This record gives sequence, C-alpha cells and structure tokens, in this order.
Amino acid sequence: MGSKETIIHPTAVIYDNVIIQDGVTIGPYCIIGAPPEWKGRENESKGVYIMSGTIITGLVTIDSGAESLTIIGKDCYLMKHSYIAHDCILKNGVTISAGVSLGGFVEVGENTNIGMNAAVHQKVKIPNGCMIGMGAVITKRTELKEKCKYAGVPAKFIGYNDRHNIPKL
Repeated sequence: MGSKETIIHPTAVIYDNVIIQDGVTIGPYCIIGAPPEWKGRENESKGVYIMSGTIITGLVTIDSGAESLTIIGKDCYLMKHSYIAHDCILKNGVTISAGVSLGGFVEVGENTNIGMNAAVHQKVKIPNGCMIGMGAVITKRTELKEKCKYAGVPAKFIGYNDRHNIPKL
C-alpha cells in the first residue's frame, strides 16, 4: 500500500520554510509558516513541520518557530479559525477546535482535545489525554494533569477524561 496523497487547497499560503509529510490535507485560506509574531524576532523564521495524517480544515494560521520548528504531530485535526503561534508543539492525535488560540511555545500532549474558542497562554504544557472545554482560558497558573478535563475562565479541573481508559472491543 502506497503513501496517502497530500492535498493543499490552491488558496492556502504555504511559506518556503514548511515541511509537509505525505497524507496531509490543508484547506482553503490557511496561512502556514508566516514569520513568528514576536516583536523583534520576526526575522528568525525556523519553519513549520506537519506530520502525516493531519487535517487542517481552513482559515487556520500556523506561525513559523522563532527558536525551533513549530511542530504539528501525526493525525492532528485543526478546525477553522484556529491559531497556532510560533514554537508550538502539537503531539500526535491532537484536536484543535474552531477559534482556538495557542500562545507561543505551547506544547499540547497526545490525544488532547481543545474546545471551541479556548485560549492558552504562552509557554503552557498541556499533558496527554486532556480535554479543554469550550471557551476555557488556560493561564500559566492553571495546574494541568494527564487525562483530565478543564473548563472555565480561568480553567479549573472538572473531572477525569475516561475516554482514554475505555477498552477496545
């Protein structure tokens, strides 16, 4: 079986510093690899790396890293109007819902789901398997633990994300 085709909509703007693996889909009006929005560091464009199986639906902005690559892992799903700032790392299987904004240097753990219009402060690390509620604000003071659910402004722990512990039949 051969590798899956990469599909890039003709209206997407992909900068030269972007590496895209096979099997990626990039929808209309995305901007990927633009210089980092970091005052005084706009010329330090390290690039973006997007791994296989990722779907970027449309109107998504992914900025180039300033200190290292901005990385989008395998099988991620980024919905419309989401913003991934410079130097972010999304591990495998991450879902970013519509309108989500991630500040610079945010790291999102595997199989994490961030709900519509949530905002994450720069330099925050979200552990594996978390679920962040719609409209939640993750500040640098939010204490986050693996496989937990958070909601509110500022976000607070609301329970465990059991979906990752259900045995496969």
